[in-house]
Amino acid sequence: MISIIVPVYNVENYLPKCIESLIRQTYKDIEILLIDDGSPDRCGFICDEYAIKDKRIRVIHQTNSGVSAARNAGLAVAKGEYIGFCDPDDFCAVDMYEYMLSAMENYKVDLVACGYNYYNELYELDTTRCYLVKDDELMTREEVFSKLSDMPPTIRHGVVTKLFRRSLMDGLKFDMRLKSAEDANFLLDYLQRVKKAVFIHQPFYMNLVRQGSATHGGLNIQSLKDSFKVHERMYLDTIKVSSKLKGHALAFLLDVCTLKYNESKLRIVGKTTNNDTKVSELLHFMRSFIRKKAVSALTCSNINWKTRIYYMLLWIQK
Repeated sequence: MISIIVPVYNVENYLPKCIESLIRQTYKDIEILLIDDGSPDRCGFICDEYAIKDKRIRVIHQTNSGVSAARNAGLAVAKGEYIGFCDPDDFCAVDMYEYMLSAMENYKVDLVACGYNYYNELYELDTTRCYLVKDDELMTREEVFSKLSDMPPTIRHGVVTKLFRRSLMDGLKFDMRLKSAEDANFLLDYLQRVKKAVFIHQPFYMNLVRQGSATHGGLNIQSLKDSFKVHERMYLDTIKVSSKLKGHALAFLLDVCTLKYNESKLRIVGKTTNNDTKVSELLHFMRSFIRKKAVSALTCSNINWKTRIYYMLLWIQK
């Protein structure tokens, strides 16, 4: 059995599409765990309605505690030998879990990942970044970490688009203290126990890009700090797996942190928050973090010379 955990909060317009894509899976031996995290809209009612229609659906209602607490609640009651995750405003191809389970068993691996496409709120495919389909790829643990450090990442950070072995998840929980990148942190925890993985180069997962979602919100100071810390952990975990990946991982760490830093500066231009002490402290934290890592970047052959000059100027500037 596959247990599919869906944390649900404030997505009443998108939740039915998500649930329908799961109950229509060609692999039928599944349980769908809908965790209503104190949603203020009709989500709880929608979950209960679907549970009446399909006995494979179980609903947990809890006071609002965040996405990590919701996923942990799902893990606590999951009965499946395998675990999958889906966000409540996304949806899946109907043969996603059948294909992923087959790959898990045939290749005898610890983790299966698949590709994904982007859709807008009208469920229209973003044709400018369609996923490139190719043959399945058997990977070592070192290769998994290498692909996580591609820019953009070849393997998506986080838990959706993945199938996990329950037997390797004993004791693992999502860190409720993190306000961002908690799913990437969980994936890093799980990867400590992985020997081999398979990457299915098919866009089985459909990512809905919408304003107001967790990944498209406003400037959140703690979220950005947590994101930096988790990405630093990814860098450290990567070089522990293989010192040969140090330059590649450093290039990714600096790229992603610099993007977040520049985006944060743009968001506060012309706003009253520009003089806010907390925002100033955040920018100082981000800048100091990048400057500290940029020292190593100056001699890193994985980073082109123009980017190295940028880091040098960042170091010189006050």
